[in-house]
Amino acid sequence: MKEKNKQKHFGKSFDKDLNFPKHLTPEIMHSALFVFNAQGKEEVSQRVQYCAEQIGDEAMSYAMALLVLPELQKLTMQSDEYKKWQAQNKKTMH
Repeated sequence: MKEKNKQKHFGKSFDKDLNFPKHLTPEIMHSALFVFNAQGKEEVSQRVQYCAEQIGDEAMSYAMALLVLPELQKLTMQSDEYKKWQAQNKKTMH
């Protein structure tokens, strides 16, 4: 059985009434991927500027946040606060 409300291209394969949080819309995800796949720093800069003009500063800040998330996670996991939390969590789990 085919669903009539489904669109069939990348970033759009969802029901029309599906709501996204404003920081995880398909345009933000596409912008992050577009910047991520740039071939050098100059191209990154050009793509960031282009996307910001297309989707706006707030949406572009969400796209950039997605790109730095792995580094933020790494830094967080190296912090004393995280290590303390992790040690406390292990004690309560076992």
